[in-house]
Amino acid sequence: MTAIGRRYNASFQQTMLRIKDPKVSVPFYERHFGMKLVHRYDFPQWKFSLYFLERPRDAAAAALPSPGTKASEAYLWSMTGTTLELTHNHGSEEDDSFSVWSGNCGSDLPAESPLFRAGVVRGFGHIAFNVEDVYAMSAALEAAGVAFQKRPDEGRMKGLAFCLDPDGYWIELVKREEGLFPEPQNLSQTMMRVKDADRTIHFYRDILGMDLVRAMHIPGDFTNYFFANLTPAQREAMADPESAEARAAVKTLWQPVLELTHNHGTEKDDAFHVHTGNSEPLGFGHIGFLKPAGRGEGLLIAGERRASFSRLPRRRPRGDVQGDGAGGRPLPQEAAGRRHEQPRIRPRPERLPGRARAARRLVRRRVLQLLRSGARRVQHARGTPFRVCLGLSPSHGPALRPPRTGCQTDGRRRDAGAACSLFSFS
Repeated sequence: MTAIGRRYNASFQQTMLRIKDPKVSVPFYERHFGMKLVHRYDFPQWKFSLYFLERPRDAAAAALPSPGTKASEAYLWSMTGTTLELTHNHGSEEDDSFSVWSGNCGSDLPAESPLFRAGVVRGFGHIAFNVEDVYAMSAALEAAGVAFQKRPDEGRMKGLAFCLDPDGYWIELVKREEGLFPEPQNLSQTMMRVKDADRTIHFYRDILGMDLVRAMHIPGDFTNYFFANLTPAQREAMADPESAEARAAVKTLWQPVLELTHNHGTEKDDAFHVHTGNSEPLGFGHIGFLKPAGRGEGLLIAGERRASFSRLPRRRPRGDVQGDGAGGRPLPQEAAGRRHEQPRIRPRPERLPGRARAARRLVRRRVLQLLRSGARRVQHARGTPFRVCLGLSPSHGPALRPPRTGCQTDGRRRDAGAACSLFSFS
């Protein structure tokens, strides 16, 4: 059976991080890592803004449209690359007590570790850039005033480094083959910790349709699994994920991979749950997958991590939502009481006509409610939220099977209108 993600040609498109001050964070990534601001959204009525940054190929950078325009919005939701989505809750830049959680401090570390933090378990780990010379890149960054968590010659693992962005998120610097790309660096990975390796592989490979491109085993300690969305040609050329050649093969990719880290034994601990970053302490928010344009159907999948499958609508969101909708700002009292309920999609009073434009408006409105409201999210059996939304796109290209009319969230079938389907995998 074809994976759902591959059936709709969905691809890894974004990693969302909350930030304190965009006037600091955006220039940091542009200046030091060659990223470009490709689009931004401002929601003054809900007091937050979104900044999407991509590390494009140098030859394509000059042709990028100006951020905040209709052209840049169209580019963002049709691109083949991957972005960092930086979320700024207005006013945080003026709050001296504001800080984000990097994901690397937690109670699952030894109590004597400087990264030990009671009351939370590590989740998100880092993003990474591949470079030709880790030592030279580290020296240049340090000379420019960038702080480091680990320099190349420190610790047990020599030759790789972790610098810190202005909010304290870890950025790994990984060596790649010299002469592979003319660009000095490429965005290469997003790392997250997971509880159960078998269920994680099933979810990302068999449901989301990603390719397992490498498995790195450290016996008695942990295993790293690397997933990517490959083209048919890349898939044919990729080495066996368990082979020694897989390490070098992964570094030939321009696009980033998901690095999912499983610390052995956590799958047997019923009390173990990674922290998603969407409740206190706040930080990482979600990963996102983009479905290319074409007729499709709404889709919500529950799993082990928060993510979004979407095309953001041109219409602004409706409803009473403040901040990023996941704890960055308090929700109104009536919404806060619904934070942990299952999502509820109510039918329209009248049946929708079969026209794609009307169906698309409904899906966009419902999807945005889910994306912006921490009160409406699906819970996986393991108790950690994973949010995936697949919205209808413009009606052109070959027709796919029509939208279903129901949803399955908690074992009960509910009418969801003709424009969207909800599924829950547990």
